[in-house]
Amino acid sequence: MNLKKKLGAVVVILGTRDTGKTELAYRLAEFLGKPTYAVSPEQRPHPDFIQRIKLEEVNELVKPNSTVIFDDLPVYASNRDYNEALVRELERMIPMCRHERRLHLIFSSQNAAQADKYILDCDMAFFKPLGLLYDDLERPNIRRIYKNEVDQHFEGKNDYWIVRHAFMWSRTYKGIIEIKKVTGKTDVPVEGEFVEVPIQPYESQEPIPRD
Repeated sequence: MNLKKKLGAVVVILGTRDTGKTELAYRLAEFLGKPTYAVSPEQRPHPDFIQRIKLEEVNELVKPNSTVIFDDLPVYASNRDYNEALVRELERMIPMCRHERRLHLIFSSQNAAQADKYILDCDMAFFKPLGLLYDDLERPNIRRIYKNEVDQHFEGKNDYWIVRHAFMWSRTYKGIIEIKKVTGKTDVPVEGEFVEVPIQPYESQEPIPRD
């Protein structure tokens, strides 16, 4: 998985509530094995290897060669409680993460319609089922991906299966992957985890379509 070898990257996880987006984000962070921080609008417990911080603390506390999880960032970054200067600073950090900042940024959201354009210029995306209302609000190209690629794999599956699987799209792989539970240890071997249950071999170098 080239993601681990990159100096920095942007990962996007899309899906409605209670489909395992946060669990996937934690597992990805565990896989990367770097100091990890999480920014979340909800007061939820994190694994011990993840440090919870506030949005306004990101630039101050997060050091290079780290992973940052933004849980439903598009929802609360647009909230009036956060000033525009803070949001603009965060937006500037996204395109710089691959080189100057050397950060792996993991964005989790219920839909991509609220997401910044830099977030959509991601290195890897994970798709889980969308909510009924969010489906109509989604960007046309994202809706097309769901219709042509994603939805068929989740039809008829129970909630447990949905939580433990996601549709992964990168430049070298496209298909369903299995998500193991977070162990809380960053030294466990999980190198092959994210391509364990391939549905379709994928050799194309085609990036994720943009609007």
